[in-house]
Amino acid sequence: MHEFIEVRHISENKGRGAFAKKDIKKNTVIDVANIILISNKDYNKIWKTVLYDYCYIWGDSKKPEFKNAITLSISQFINHSFKPNLRYLYDYKQEAIEFSAIKDIKEGDELTVNYNGRVNDKTPLWFEVIE
Repeated sequence: MHEFIEVRHISENKGRGAFAKKDIKKNTVIDVANIILISNKDYNKIWKTVLYDYCYIWGDSKKPEFKNAITLSISQFINHSFKPNLRYLYDYKQEAIEFSAIKDIKEGDELTVNYNGRVNDKTPLWFEVIE
C-alpha cells in the first residue's frame, strides 16, 4: 500500500480520485512515478482509447520519437484542478514524474495537479473541469 495516497470513488461524473491518507507538509514528495514511453506510432493507435486519458506529454528533446508517456503508479488517479495542492516535475534522465505538495494538505483532502503542467495555468482542457 502507498504511504500517502489512497484511491476512492468520487462520483459517476468524476470517477475515482487520489486522497491524502495522512497530513502532508508542503514540499513533501508524495510519489515518484516511473513511466513507460509511448512511441509516436503507438500513440496514434491509443488516442481513441481509454488510455489516452492517462497519457502525459513527454517533451524529452533527446527522444523525439517518444512524445507521450503513461505512469505506472497510483498517481494515475490524481485528478485535475485549477487550484491544485500538488505539482509534478519530469525527470527525463530517470524516466519518472515526481509529485510534490505545494501547500500543506490535510488527511482526507483530494490530491490534485493542474494538468496544464504549470500550477497557475488556466488554459482550457479537453474535458469539462469539475472542481
